[in-house]
Amino acid sequence: MIKHGRESLVKISDGEFVSKEPLPGRSVTQKREWLARQKNATDTINKLIEIGNNAYDVPHVKSIDAKSFRVMEQRMPGVPLSPLLFRKMDNGEREKIIDSLAQFYADIHSINTILNPVEYKMEYGLNVEYLDNFIGADMNKYFPKTDVKFVDKTYQNLMNLSYETRLVWMHGDLFEDNVLYNHKTQKISIIDFTDAETGFLHCDMLQSYSHDLGVADAVRTRYLKYRDEHDLPADFKDDARWQEIRRYHDAANLLSNMNETVADMEYLDKNERKKNLTQLKKQIQELRKFER
Repeated sequence: MIKHGRESLVKISDGEFVSKEPLPGRSVTQKREWLARQKNATDTINKLIEIGNNAYDVPHVKSIDAKSFRVMEQRMPGVPLSPLLFRKMDNGEREKIIDSLAQFYADIHSINTILNPVEYKMEYGLNVEYLDNFIGADMNKYFPKTDVKFVDKTYQNLMNLSYETRLVWMHGDLFEDNVLYNHKTQKISIIDFTDAETGFLHCDMLQSYSHDLGVADAVRTRYLKYRDEHDLPADFKDDARWQEIRRYHDAANLLSNMNETVADMEYLDKNERKKNLTQLKKQIQELRKFER
C-alpha cells in the first residue's frame, strides 16, 4: 500500500518497516530539505528512545539513504486514536492514555531544555485573516450589529492578551493520524516527528492532541507529577491561571474555526453560503461562553 502525506510517499508492506521518500516531482533542493527534516525527526526519536519510557512507543529508524533519499522506519501497529474512538473506551483505557500522553509530553519537553521564562502573546497563534476581513466588510450584511461588535471585541481582546510560559521541544504535528492505538497492548505509538521543533509549553498542551481529545486538564495534572516544578513557569503551575489561559486558547481555537468557515464565503453559491452562515451562527453562540 502507498500513502501520500503532505511531504512523503510512504510505502507500506507486510514487513517490519515502511519506506518513506519525497513526493514525486520534487527538485533536488526540496529533496535535500526533506532529508534534513527526516534527520531532525530521527534525532528526536533517538533521544526519546534513550529516555526508555515504556508508557508509549516511537518508531525506530533503521536507515537513512542520503543518495536515494529514502528512509526505512519501523512500522508501528495500531489504528489512529480519534476522539470518537477515545470516547468509546472504558475509564481504565482512557486513564492509561491520559497517563501515556502526560509522560510523552514530559519526556519530549525535556529535550533541549530552555529554562528561562518567556512572554507569549495570544496574537502569535491567531490566524484569522479571513475572519478579520469578513468582520470589516460583509458580516453586518448577515448578522446584527451586536454580534459583529462582540466577535470583533473578542478578537481584539485576545490579540492583546499575554502570559508567561517557556519554550520546549515538541512534536509539532500531534493529531490523531500520528497517534496510533494498539488494542492488543492498550499502548499508544507516536509517529511522524518531521515537524519536531521548539515551541511554547502552553500551546503544545492546549492547541494539540490533548485538547482535541478533551483531556488537556487531566493530562496537565498528571504531567505535573512527571516534571520538576522548578522547570515550569508560574502561569503553568497555578490551577486558576491555567484555567484562565485554557479559556484564552479555547476562544482562539474557535476563532480559527470561524476563520475557516468564512474563508471562501464570497465564492459560494446561495445554498452553500446559507450553510456556512448557519455554522457561523452556531460558532458565535459557542464563542459567547467566553464572554465575561
